[in-house]
Amino acid sequence: MESGVVVGYDQRPAGERVLAEAAAEADRREVPLTVIHALHHAPAAPPEASATQPGPVRQDPVDQAADQLRADHPGLTILTRELDGPTPAILAEQSLDADLLVVGHHGRDGFLRPGSVARHTVARATCPALVVRGSEHRIRGTVIAAVDVGDNAAELLDFAYTEAASRGARLKVVSAPGTLWPRVYTGDAGPLGRPPTQAAERAEEALEQVLQPWPDQYPEVVTDHELIEGSPTAFLTGATTYADLIVIGTHRHADGRPGVRVGPVAQTLLLHADCPVALVPHD
Repeated sequence: MESGVVVGYDQRPAGERVLAEAAAEADRREVPLTVIHALHHAPAAPPEASATQPGPVRQDPVDQAADQLRADHPGLTILTRELDGPTPAILAEQSLDADLLVVGHHGRDGFLRPGSVARHTVARATCPALVVRGSEHRIRGTVIAAVDVGDNAAELLDFAYTEAASRGARLKVVSAPGTLWPRVYTGDAGPLGRPPTQAAERAEEALEQVLQPWPDQYPEVVTDHELIEGSPTAFLTGATTYADLIVIGTHRHADGRPGVRVGPVAQTLLLHADCPVALVPHD
């Protein structure tokens, strides 16, 4: 599988928006787009046309969708593949060497349930995964990245800055000391659960140190940062109402298995976010 953007397409009405988001990502990155339709059984052979009454040739829905994308994105290389097998396994396999995997959020009844295809797909992904959800809206001009300073934030920040630069958006980096960070950064949280002044200053310094090299690499991206008090899940869910994209990290499996652990913050965003959510794997 060549590098580029891989998108799953299931021919539902919401799938058109997923395709549009994936094509926009491929266009911004100047990479090919591969549209995958996973079949749970081999496609039936088309009926033979009558020799006396030939009917019109019906175009495959996936090819039809790809043709529309080509019309909307001239110059974008678009490939299509129909493959037999479970959707999560097919998409994960096809995205092994991809730059980005794009999926829709809908499960049964239109919701991303804990056992849904989308959740299983992103949990198997080895590349960054973009889950398209939320209402369609005008461009808001903001990308939000949730950083855990105790982890290796380089992969997440590289992705977030690239997205902000390609979208012409500002980047807001947020973190929640005392909730996501090791105690070495935050110290004793105090009787009310809020970090004391000295610990807050250390947290601020640690976040600024993590961000220090990135503005020089992306001088066109206006960047600010904020330390979150309280629940990061509540803050990030609320932030989806004014962001174009939320970027969060997911841990790769420590035993070397492919895929990632989708934690509680990510699960909540995948259920309730009002904008697309990008999950970036890291160690």
